[in-house]
Amino acid sequence: MLPSMRADTETAPAPQGQGGWEVAAPAEGHVIPGVTMVGFRDRSGGVFEERIPPGPAIAIVIDCAPGSLEPLGGGAFEGGIVAGISPQAARMAGRAVDCVELQVDLPAAPGLLGVSPAELNGAPLDLAEIWGRDAGRLRARLIEARSWDDRFALIREAFACPRRSSFRIDPEVADAWRRIRAGHGRVPIGDLPGRYGWSRTRFWSRFKSQIGVTPKRAAMIVRFDRALRRLGTTASVAEVAAEIGYADQSHLHREVLRFTGRTPGAIASDPLWTVDSTAWTLARAV
Repeated sequence: MLPSMRADTETAPAPQGQGGWEVAAPAEGHVIPGVTMVGFRDRSGGVFEERIPPGPAIAIVIDCAPGSLEPLGGGAFEGGIVAGISPQAARMAGRAVDCVELQVDLPAAPGLLGVSPAELNGAPLDLAEIWGRDAGRLRARLIEARSWDDRFALIREAFACPRRSSFRIDPEVADAWRRIRAGHGRVPIGDLPGRYGWSRTRFWSRFKSQIGVTPKRAAMIVRFDRALRRLGTTASVAEVAAEIGYADQSHLHREVLRFTGRTPGAIASDPLWTVDSTAWTLARAV
């Protein structure tokens, strides 16, 4: 999913329970511009195995209890798992999970991570491949930390160190990305090039080279992510399909099956996805 802690950090909100899970979000004083983060702890000792789905942010998961999370088909991760918005098919397994997950907004990635979003759209990487030894040191301190407040403070300090990158996202591309996200993937993509005085070919090329996917694919991922979050609530599959803008329930079914390997009904009935929806709703309310 470093410098010593400052003594004046604010206390994070009390963790909230969801079944056997505990979720926590940072207090306002720990918020990092361009980053949303959540802590997850499974007190039931349960196990899970899931495919890493695409999403509208770069995902970083740092295991705070050695061995609670591991990628299937690969070795251990020293710093944390990093996945772009459209990762190659990969699966994760977990047992008694205790981790922090971060979502990094794409325009903020070069300054915070030192890489472009497009560089991360392959197989998930180890954070140590991007941050070097700093990633391993951060994880070691997170394992030692006694509270969510301590963990969030450590992560905030780690991200306070600027990362050098010559890569920059064009203001036009960043604006288009924000419009796609704000419109929940339902923005008329064909209208965007004219807004910036660009040809369709130039817009398509610049967007894909900098974000890592085409504008159409980006809109699909944003819409899918919203549907996935809604499936973890009390809304029915038919209600989610209509609300998010799918042509019909079967369209939603095909897309969820394609990206997760599971049906919408299976997602909706899985407590793990309910916890996920609860956690990110809590984080974005800060």
